[in-house]
Amino acid sequence: MRPTAFLAAAVLAFSSPVIAVAEDEPVPALDPVAIELVTQSAEFLAAQQNLSMNWFVSFDVVVDGREKITYLRSGSNTMSRGEGFYSYLERGDGVREFFYDGETFSISIPGDSAYVSAPFDGGYVALIQTLRDEYDVILPIWEMLTPKSGEELLDGVEAAAYLGTTFFAGREAHHIAFAEYSGDWQVWISTDPDAPVPLMVVGTDPYSQGWPQYSAYLSDWDFAPEIPEDRFTFAPQDGDVKISWPKIVEVYETEKQELQQGSKGRTQPSESGN
Repeated sequence: MRPTAFLAAAVLAFSSPVIAVAEDEPVPALDPVAIELVTQSAEFLAAQQNLSMNWFVSFDVVVDGREKITYLRSGSNTMSRGEGFYSYLERGDGVREFFYDGETFSISIPGDSAYVSAPFDGGYVALIQTLRDEYDVILPIWEMLTPKSGEELLDGVEAAAYLGTTFFAGREAHHIAFAEYSGDWQVWISTDPDAPVPLMVVGTDPYSQGWPQYSAYLSDWDFAPEIPEDRFTFAPQDGDVKISWPKIVEVYETEKQELQQGSKGRTQPSESGN
């Protein structure tokens, strides 16, 4: 759905006195209430020195342009800004643990008694970009730990609508919808003024067959968690094996060389064509 159509449908279906306007006045493309609520939530999270939460994610993959398969992930994140972070991930093929103590980043694969590790001292935000660009690794729910301002978070948003309040898992929440060029997304934010935390985020890809969605459910927010002293540092257990961790460019170069060697090994026709 294009942003203008999305906004019109949202306002017509969920109009609220909070955003009511005179009939002869156009509905603003960017509802100021929606913008303010998301900005407050982002700034609240960015201001927390320590935090932890549990999460559950579902995401769709469209197969053969028709079948929509839903996959699941779950886990927890813990962070102390300036100190490090830890993330626990459960997925279909097992468990992953992510450690960063400000000096070294590690991924542990307990089921295989294996791990990868690399030095890094550039901080969390730089680490996110390096992992994505050089290793093709995306940390689970990394956005919730990034100290983004509301302005950064809403960059590119073309339409926004405040859809009122609803109850979510026993908590009252603001329901807000956004549209941007790359897709549409919704967020449910707690109405608690002292802790305006996001409770759920849903993203929709309107350009793919079947409109696949990504949903993240966030719970058990804690801004004074008990963090063990060694929580962010990975310590290999007896029998753990460190495996190689090639960068994307190294994988590309290896595959390129293999293709070139394979091409040279084929029988080439002579200039005469025999």
